[in-house]
Amino acid sequence: MSAGRRVATLGVLVGAALALNVAEGLVPSPLPFVRIGLANVVTLLALVTMGVREAVTVAVVRVLLASAVSGTFGGPAFALAMGGAVAAALGMGAAARWAAPPLGVVGVSMVGAACHNAAQLSVVARLFGVGAAGLVPIALLVSAGAGLATGLAARFTLDRFDRHAGSWRSALA
Repeated sequence: MSAGRRVATLGVLVGAALALNVAEGLVPSPLPFVRIGLANVVTLLALVTMGVREAVTVAVVRVLLASAVSGTFGGPAFALAMGGAVAAALGMGAAARWAAPPLGVVGVSMVGAACHNAAQLSVVARLFGVGAAGLVPIALLVSAGAGLATGLAARFTLDRFDRHAGSWRSALA
């Protein structure tokens, strides 16, 4: 892929991730701070189609732009979002590299969701000096559902792209 095409693709992916992030923020949640993480679908697509570096780039730029738009840049919400996004992208990258054949896209997504929640609990403990260990079982349960949902969405998207653009998937898909 040429450098120009690579930058353009990253721009489209960041835009899609930002749009999903903003749209999801407009939907009421039954519990505070509990979201599926639809923007992570795009991070997973970046991982599958381009690689770990690009997935981390999409996650970081999306959080930077979303925090600038929402006015949370530099605050606790920004730290939580950035910690979770980077941990999810790196966790998915590690799972894709070392456990992809048995896991597939959905399994890798679930690993990313667990890493996201674990990182956010660590950030809460660091920022506020409170132990978050009691929340780990609930966080893992929530992350399993969120990871399953985002993984299935990514799988559906990859299947649609294959039908219309030809096969370009990595071994993960």
